[in-house]
Amino acid sequence: MKNKRGKIWGGLAGLLVVVIALLFIPPQSSPPKEDLRRLTFAVLGKARQAKKKALLAHFRQMEQQAATIGTDSEMLAYFERLQGKTGDADLEYEVDKRYVMEYGDFYDLLFVDAKGHVFHSVKKEQDYRKNLFSPALADSRLAKALKNPDDEQFVEFRYYPPSGEPAAFFTVVARQGGRHLGWFVLQVATNRVNTIFNDRQGLGRSGEVYLVNQERLMLTDSRFMEDSTILRQQVDTWAVKDALRHESGENIILDYRGAKVFSSYEKVEALGVPWVIIAEMDEDEVITEYYKRHRHYFQRELVRYLAKPRLGNGGLLNRQGGAKRRVDMNEFARTETGRSLTTGGVATCTAVAISYPGRFGYLAHISPTDEIYLGNPLTRTLLGDEYHNFLADLLEKIKRFDIYPYELNRLQVVVVATHADSFCKAVEALLAEEVELAQIKFLYNPRARSATLELDDQGETLAVQWVEPGGDRGEQATDVEDLGAILKKIIRYGA
Repeated sequence: MKNKRGKIWGGLAGLLVVVIALLFIPPQSSPPKEDLRRLTFAVLGKARQAKKKALLAHFRQMEQQAATIGTDSEMLAYFERLQGKTGDADLEYEVDKRYVMEYGDFYDLLFVDAKGHVFHSVKKEQDYRKNLFSPALADSRLAKALKNPDDEQFVEFRYYPPSGEPAAFFTVVARQGGRHLGWFVLQVATNRVNTIFNDRQGLGRSGEVYLVNQERLMLTDSRFMEDSTILRQQVDTWAVKDALRHESGENIILDYRGAKVFSSYEKVEALGVPWVIIAEMDEDEVITEYYKRHRHYFQRELVRYLAKPRLGNGGLLNRQGGAKRRVDMNEFARTETGRSLTTGGVATCTAVAISYPGRFGYLAHISPTDEIYLGNPLTRTLLGDEYHNFLADLLEKIKRFDIYPYELNRLQVVVVATHADSFCKAVEALLAEEVELAQIKFLYNPRARSATLELDDQGETLAVQWVEPGGDRGEQATDVEDLGAILKKIIRYGA
């Protein structure tokens, strides 16, 4: 008993020290002074330039490598010896070995005679032993390029049916003793370019740099889509149009997803082909990161703003019946088709609804012994089995079982409380899970004694009924501003 009492007093003493220390941390009393736009565009401009440099270096290397095959005496000899032959496995092996050693950066190597017949291919895809000038393939960019008299040329990325995917080509005329034997065709896949652009280090949660062709189609994969976007995703945005007209620029625009982004863009020529490099970051992330850098100032400002009386829509909870599941304290539940979720008596505790509108919703009722109220490890130790971390557990469950990683920014979170005790920790917990301020709403009513909530079965509508001294008042979460929008007002952000 004595040891137990000593541990408790020791824990309380430690807690007291932490509290006293916190009291002497000077709060940030004045608004931050930094040019949010300038800083963001500087980051994006740097990322764009880095990708441009890597892209041009890559194609410069590929061009130099391709050019050497026209004077490669071994390859020219193999070209002549294989022409007109079939089934010489030993000779084909020697060709393929030379290809791996000297031209292995290319996806495939084709030997094409002067009449367009592909008589050798390393990969032996659908174009092997076919004629590129035949009706089935004559409309390809490759076939049209081979009819051009230039000795060397680059054929930009297009869908290539024999490979079943996008491809580009370097074509090099094969000559021997002044005779036109045909062409070496070196095929380029999109994987190397895609790898360059898919490295998003330093670009946060939503930043990406991508490549677009003259037809305004993506040449790299989007970080926000599960399937490949190469030559499939149209990017008919301000950035592409302005880059093709004015070479380069920066602006806040709607991107190809319809999301508001900071966009830095530039037209670049690679091997005579004009492309557009675009570096973008979601405005929601920019605002959230600004909050994080100055959280001590903005926490007080947000709570002060949220405490202002709001005009509810006048309607109370839906009393039309239907199946409902009650969520008790220290519990969370998932919506089911035809059954809504409800919880009541939210007073000293906090309620949280997390939903993917139209698909699912979760409702949690969190007690004051939860992590969103507490921050000191000693306090957690003293609470023992009464300590919980429902918000983190719930988000982990959703991320693991309910959504793909690229769908995280489609979640909507509503925190409901009659106090601000859980505000800072709840917001911090959500931001730590890469949720943006624009996805969070905090329904705070210091005048209410308690609240009752109801979340519909599709996670689309959250209704709150406040018990106030003058009578009950209803409010819909859809009528309340998100924290990102409120922060913009506080900093007088205009875009």
